[in-house]
Amino acid sequence: MRRVIALVERAATSDASVILEGETGTGKQVAAEAIHRASARRDRPFVVVDCGAIPRELLESELFGHERGAFSGAVADRAGLFEAANGGTLVLDELGELPLELQPKLLGALERREVRAVGSNRAVPIDVRVIAATNRDLAQEVAAGRFRSDLYFRLAVLEIRLPPLRERRDDLAELVERLVSRFGVATPPWMGRKEFLDQLALHPWPGNVRELRNYLERSLALGEPARLSAGAREPESPTQIDLAVPLRAARDAFERAYLELSLRHHEGNVSAAARSAGLDRLTFYRLLWRHGLK
Repeated sequence: MRRVIALVERAATSDASVILEGETGTGKQVAAEAIHRASARRDRPFVVVDCGAIPRELLESELFGHERGAFSGAVADRAGLFEAANGGTLVLDELGELPLELQPKLLGALERREVRAVGSNRAVPIDVRVIAATNRDLAQEVAAGRFRSDLYFRLAVLEIRLPPLRERRDDLAELVERLVSRFGVATPPWMGRKEFLDQLALHPWPGNVRELRNYLERSLALGEPARLSAGAREPESPTQIDLAVPLRAARDAFERAYLELSLRHHEGNVSAAARSAGLDRLTFYRLLWRHGLK
């Protein structure tokens, strides 16, 4: 974390593009905001766009804006998020979800420092510092042909990896105190005891700091340490399988349980859950629909 903090401080002294990499819940948006607040752009807009949450047919309009009549439903001119962030910082969260066909347009906007709204021939100059955040390894995505190398190298002037919580267990005591203070209450004495912190250190924290924050809030509401959720269950051995259940029913039950566990683990992020399962997002969605989970 000392290395991360040093890189964040260096990033704040320049206007270079930054890629923040790390698992879900490791604090990539917090790091992006820290860079912005310590930079010369601190008094200008700080705009975050989640590239994975916006339908791909609307993402271009969200980023670059559109003119009235550019497409069905465009009843008025609308400025995009690049213009909204003009003079400040634009955070492209979940950059790895950016559709391949939109990547050349983003690269062009960054290279020319101008945007062109959907349906317009007029270029609008922009002055925006871009910080990208992703839970994917973009270098691997480039090698696999799922992300453009020219866009990657344009953004990866500085790369900062946020470590998962399981790699920074020594920070747990300080994190507990800091997170509890944000709830506006004093840290209960039992939260500072070695027994409590030792239990936290044994947990894998797949949701990282976000999961820790939710756990602490739950414990405060109960007035005592909440039960830590168990990790993924070990596969059942053949002797534990009920052979009276038809194979199709057993397969369906396992599939539904797997989908539910995966969604909880990835905090509802379908794209991340699909990648973890080795499936494309559409196939994963079809499974969710089939089991009534979406």
